[in-house]
Amino acid sequence: MLYLGLFLTIASGFIFIHCLSVKFTLIEKAGLSFPLGMALTCFLMLLLDQAHIPLAAAPLLTTQALLVTGLCAFVYFYRKDAFASLREPALLPSLKGANLVWLLFILATAYAEYMNFSKCMYFPPSDRDSLTAFDTIGYIAAQEQTFKGISLFDASYMPDIHGPASSITYAPLVQLSYAYVYALGAATSKIIPGLMYLCFLVAFYGATLRVAGRTGAAVATFFVLLTPEMLGFSSLSMTNVIHAVFASLSVIYMSLWFRTREKKDLLLCGALLGGNILCRTEGIVFTGAVMLLLWVDALRRKQYRGPALSSLLAFVPLVVWTLYSKLNGLYAESIAITHPFWDAEKIGTISSYMWLLYTNTLYYGWTFIVFLIAFLANLWFLVRKRDSLWLLLGIGLSMLFYMMVLYQIDYKWDTIHNVMSYSSKRFLFCFIPMIWYFSLTNHAVSSLFRRLEQFLVIRQTR
Repeated sequence: MLYLGLFLTIASGFIFIHCLSVKFTLIEKAGLSFPLGMALTCFLMLLLDQAHIPLAAAPLLTTQALLVTGLCAFVYFYRKDAFASLREPALLPSLKGANLVWLLFILATAYAEYMNFSKCMYFPPSDRDSLTAFDTIGYIAAQEQTFKGISLFDASYMPDIHGPASSITYAPLVQLSYAYVYALGAATSKIIPGLMYLCFLVAFYGATLRVAGRTGAAVATFFVLLTPEMLGFSSLSMTNVIHAVFASLSVIYMSLWFRTREKKDLLLCGALLGGNILCRTEGIVFTGAVMLLLWVDALRRKQYRGPALSSLLAFVPLVVWTLYSKLNGLYAESIAITHPFWDAEKIGTISSYMWLLYTNTLYYGWTFIVFLIAFLANLWFLVRKRDSLWLLLGIGLSMLFYMMVLYQIDYKWDTIHNVMSYSSKRFLFCFIPMIWYFSLTNHAVSSLFRRLEQFLVIRQTR
């Protein structure tokens, strides 16, 4: 049943992408199918649970089969060119123009991810956050066949469950995805983080390939994979890397839309933002940043339909999760300070820690150093041609909004120093793919890689 469930998950994500557009490349579809399919599955699990349908194998597989059938019907009636697109040369992977530098980075990435995936699958969940929250909640939800009413959310059994920063309010995608595979008979939930990170690398390569060329995309993917702290956490059962998959790709596809103005990228951006908010509540900073930029541009151009559809995809999961939480008493003592205030010491603490994180090569390798070099190299094109402007605004606004969230939190459950030292360093995983994407797709660097590709191809054909 587990393999059938995974197949239906991937199939639903693959067909959902066709519902948005048939013009995505096969590499993008292959990489995005599992993350989007899992987000759709978890969204449906919330609806099933609210309807008092047990989260057991039979209802879950039946619901997924109906979802796949419904998506296929939509594609058949409204995307009649879907099958023709599968044979369109521009959308299919090709080795034309391949070179040895590209091959070297692809093989190095494949080998490193093979070892990482093997490590992820070999070791059972062991980190504290997974054992006290994510994996345990998913396992119990599968055993008790409900999420809203599990015993861990019973205050008589867990007296502190409604305390500040309680796991009862955690966004549900990771826990429900673990509950899904446990309900289908999995011995461990590690297939979820393993497949999420593997598919993310494929999707990131596909998105970068559209702008930077094959060599630049291979280099960017390789260095994203080798980001030290992010690579270490990718084999754990926590939410941070899974959240980074949705958050980073949503901003990347926003920038692709501003670059090409193709509606498909705008719709996919909205869908990814929806998955982002189902992963972690803090994901609202990316939703806020992207939506602000989209609607500023929409008001300037007086074109509203595309941003409206993208907003719908982004906010429906948030609305459903909020209503679900309210209806089922999934609440905790608030940690948000809802009124404006001034605390210079707190601002100084947050700023100091953020600077220390940005400059910490033990956590993020060369990511922020390369970003600074690429920014300076592309500065002329940024000023004169606004190259990569929207991407930089998306990154900058998201960082600013995140710092504002940190400032408005009342640290009742832990010290601000611990949160900045440990939680924030993991949240910054979301920015790593965006930064490497910018570093290899800006005009100055991408044109350099394209010249390199032409030179290598000429050399190889002599």
